[in-house]
Amino acid sequence: MTEHELLRLHIEAVWNLTLPPVDEAAHELILTQRLPLWSLYLAAFARQKVTLWRPDVLPEQRSHYLENARKAGVIWDQVMQMRREVVFHYPLISPEQQAQARQQARILDTDDADLINAFEADSAPYFLAPDHAPCIGVIVAGRLVSIAHSSRQTPAACELGINTLPQARRQGHAKAATLLWTALVQQKGLVPIYSAFAWNTASLQLAKATGYTPCIEGVYGPVPEIDE
Repeated sequence: MTEHELLRLHIEAVWNLTLPPVDEAAHELILTQRLPLWSLYLAAFARQKVTLWRPDVLPEQRSHYLENARKAGVIWDQVMQMRREVVFHYPLISPEQQAQARQQARILDTDDADLINAFEADSAPYFLAPDHAPCIGVIVAGRLVSIAHSSRQTPAACELGINTLPQARRQGHAKAATLLWTALVQQKGLVPIYSAFAWNTASLQLAKATGYTPCIEGVYGPVPEIDE
């Protein structure tokens, strides 16, 4: 999969957009259908940059937004209002890796609703919804400690959502859940997508531990401040 195709799948999954093909000759693209929250998305690959614009951004605004995107730091800034993220290319999960992951993680179903609700109140309907499958959990001593699911899904791709209880982190639970989720998404013929805010070192380390490789450095905005 090319960097450009991964960018398209990621943008479509995260922001519920429909993009035309983004080929290697494309350096700039004006969005024409459903519009995102942001005005600019600047994607940097190994050898190229691609800029996505909302159509209502005026020419005189573009240089200002681009300058802010280039200057934006890792942490969200009130002045810049730009967010940095990293989009990863998926690994191919071997049968041996999947078998090892299954020693800790398994698919969650309706019989696990109470465990999921204990993990996060009233969240079972969300996690067990068909469009969030596969939903993977790690259960330790009768308690759900880590859960992976498809936070967003399109006909072509699934974007990972992973959460682990603070007291259960750094014990390999998130790694097992992520590996099994990735393998099952691939078995469905879909592309597993992993992205993280650039400030989220724990998520960046998990991506590396599970074999995902950084592919795209993205900056987008302006966006309002949100709880992180």
